Amino acid sequence: MTDEKDLDPLRLMRDWFVQSEKMWSDAMSEMMADERVAKTSGRFMQEALHTQRMFSESMGQYLSNMNMPSRTDILDLKDRVSQMEDSLNQVLVELRALRAEKATAEDDPAPRKKPARTRKAPKKSD
Repeated sequence: MTDEKDLDPLRLMRDWFVQSEKMWSDAMSEMMADERVAKTSGRFMQEALHTQRMFSESMGQYLSNMNMPSRTDILDLKDRVSQMEDSLNQVLVELRALRAEKATAEDDPAPRKKPARTRKAPKKSD
């Protein structure tokens, strides 16, 4: 009778996956060790970077012609707004400090007057 462990489909699948992964890893390692592959990959990356640079420049020129902001313009604007927010926060901190000084400088604030009582309660008649 056949052992049940030999027919376990999950174990068979896992063994196949591990062996397949090892074979692919060995093949890719051997291929990447070749000098021609390294040179070709390097040239491909240079061409991709050149293409991206050219696209960015042409898109920037196009947006400039259309009188629209480029990504760089938006990032510069974001930096300026951040600087203005920081300056405003500093002014608010100083204003709160001045208000706190003024409040502590007034030792005895003048008592508030109560409004004059002009109405009188109706008299009870029994």
